Amino acid sequence: MEIWTLFIQGINRVIHNKKMWLILFGFQFLLSVILIIPLKSQLGQMFDHSLMGQEILQGIGGSAFFEFATFHSQLVSLELVLLVIGGLVYLCLSIFLNGGILGVFIREDESFSAHQFFENSGLYFCRFLRLFVFSLGFIVVALLIDRGLGWLFRWIAIDIEPLQVGFRILRTFFLLFLIFFINMVFAYAKIRTVLLERQDMFNTGLRSWSFVFQHMGKTLGLFYLVASLGFVLLLIYTGIGKLIGASTWFGIFVLFLWQQFYALSRIGIRLLFHSAQVNFYKEHTEPYLRAWFKEDIP
Repeated sequence: MEIWTLFIQGINRVIHNKKMWLILFGFQFLLSVILIIPLKSQLGQMFDHSLMGQEILQGIGGSAFFEFATFHSQLVSLELVLLVIGGLVYLCLSIFLNGGILGVFIREDESFSAHQFFENSGLYFCRFLRLFVFSLGFIVVALLIDRGLGWLFRWIAIDIEPLQVGFRILRTFFLLFLIFFINMVFAYAKIRTVLLERQDMFNTGLRSWSFVFQHMGKTLGLFYLVASLGFVLLLIYTGIGKLIGASTWFGIFVLFLWQQFYALSRIGIRLLFHSAQVNFYKEHTEPYLRAWFKEDIP
């Protein structure tokens, strides 16, 4: 099946599961509200107690922020702690909800059930968490490769500034490619876990690498086709957001609505990734490197 067909089918499946889409948006909105209240309070303390804080808000001088952070380090540290905690909560929530999402898309013959959605989220959470920890090892390898390329490019470029800039851009794009590739591989590992009810996450992760390498062109094509749609939506969001004036209460309200619409569309892109990749995985088997593994594939 062509990737365009899988792409269109994925969109139809996402639209068909509007309830799940809204549930995910509700979770994200609630988490944002919970996190923004303490952050707003602390930022208020930071910016209300100092003229320097007002300068930061007005965009006057980058040095003002560092000087402010030096003399109000306790408040800045608290902000950092809150952001780290918020990031960890968001990460765990994403891992938790992935099980419910994949359960819906894989068992497409069943009507959506919120009870089943949350049951699957809990059922696969520990397994997906182990997959995430496993994936961190590959992220570390990607970072080491990036460091090695940095050393090599510096040795080649010496003091030639245009060459240094070009190598820096190339290095950045290559690191992003590696991270996205690892993310794609472990997305198929999650699909395999739910579809085939696997328990061994190490073996499941390795077999997902074999699957992606066997279908390299199509898996990458499908991934970047969906990613391109997400990038287009980002450009539209940014362009229209700049046109909306936030100098009045009405402008602020319109901008808030536009931000929520974009948040909803980002969730749709996330669901599209899962839906299209589930369809692709179902259409293919894993013959590549079969001799390396003893496990049969139904």
